[in-house]
Amino acid sequence: MRVSEPTALRLAGHVALALILAAFAATAIGSPQDGSNGSDGPGIPAELDRILAHPTLRGSRVGIVVRDAESGELLAERDGGGRYAPASVTKVFTAATALEKLGPSFVWQTPITYRGELDGNSIHGDLWVLGRGAPDTVEEQLWLAARAIQQRGIERIAGDLVVDDRFFDGRRDAEGWPGGIQIREAYHAPISALMANYSAYREGNDWRAVPDATLHFGERLRELLGFAGVAIEGVVRYPTTEEMDAIPAPLDATPEDSRVALPDELALLYTIRSEPLGRLVMDLNKYSNNIMAETILKTMGAVEYGLPGTTTKGLAVVAKFLDEKLGTPLNSYIMADGSGLSDLNRFTAHQVVDLLTYAYSDFHVGPEFISSLKLGGLDGWNPRPFKDPPLVGEMRLKSGHIKGVNTLSGYAHTESGRVVAFCILINEHRSQQWEIDQRMAEISQVLLASY
Repeated sequence: MRVSEPTALRLAGHVALALILAAFAATAIGSPQDGSNGSDGPGIPAELDRILAHPTLRGSRVGIVVRDAESGELLAERDGGGRYAPASVTKVFTAATALEKLGPSFVWQTPITYRGELDGNSIHGDLWVLGRGAPDTVEEQLWLAARAIQQRGIERIAGDLVVDDRFFDGRRDAEGWPGGIQIREAYHAPISALMANYSAYREGNDWRAVPDATLHFGERLRELLGFAGVAIEGVVRYPTTEEMDAIPAPLDATPEDSRVALPDELALLYTIRSEPLGRLVMDLNKYSNNIMAETILKTMGAVEYGLPGTTTKGLAVVAKFLDEKLGTPLNSYIMADGSGLSDLNRFTAHQVVDLLTYAYSDFHVGPEFISSLKLGGLDGWNPRPFKDPPLVGEMRLKSGHIKGVNTLSGYAHTESGRVVAFCILINEHRSQQWEIDQRMAEISQVLLASY
């Protein structure tokens, strides 16, 4: 759906206002600090009370909700309505909305074009790459593109490599993201409509965020073109103001079709195609890929409300989905980004489990969504306790970690044969992450045995 710019701006304003109102509301609504249930629903098993009394959780806030995944019956609750920072559990809202709004078969296409004249083995002009928000372009795809261009008989670009990322806005992070030295970490990589290798590079044994995601794409493509036998005589650069006037960004957001809205002055050479969204949400959730979450969020904003894709527009798409499909009011939560890296996000355990039970029963979202969650102990990143019986292979999980926050949500196949949807949100702890992961494993064992 395409709406007018004034309508899109009003929606963006509503989202921003809701974030502010919810932030004030969050300060006024407390959560039990004494281990009480904090609701009229069924309490948690006594064994969970014992685990939550462990010294590593002293002073922390804990919200737990457990429901039957099929019937939705509430089985256990502790402060299920309290607002908590969900960390990377936020990604379940991004993934489910994308599967609903874009569809599991959605494919991003990145056109590689040229501006000028093709004469024999030379292009007298610039190579021009149009970023459309693809979240998964990696070295192999760039190499295939370079080889395909060389196989067309092209050996020389007598101009520059122009990287055009106007499909998204110029904001490279989101509200509430950490600063300081963390901006060098791969999990803090800059958001761009044109990026390669998840905007990160290897430095020794570590992965680091690149300084400029768009130029990094261009430099990697240029080097691989050289290896394939295609020389670029000029530089890697952004479009000039005059070029952007001559070649405006498309009016319609159609990242899944490289030929739609291709400017007349550009001729198509090759299209880099992403994996389908239904496959990419597996990388998003199993490996908790922040940059993928943010590009998917901005893509939804661009498709639904027009260019450029922004975080605010993407959040408006999620808000509409949660309201229409789950009945979750806009002023009952705070969502500031698509990945959970922001420390401004606030959700309740009930809201997470609402999403999980919806996905479990929805034919269009459920199959890919459930498959995107990591198999406890078998794929993705898992703490040691989840790799051993009885937990291994019996849970589908999305976890989250930021400072003072450990969260876990998903589905558990219990010893009775029942599938339960659950969410555990632990905030304000002062322990090491691995210590809280141990408590998460102990809680998970109780869930398997109790229901």
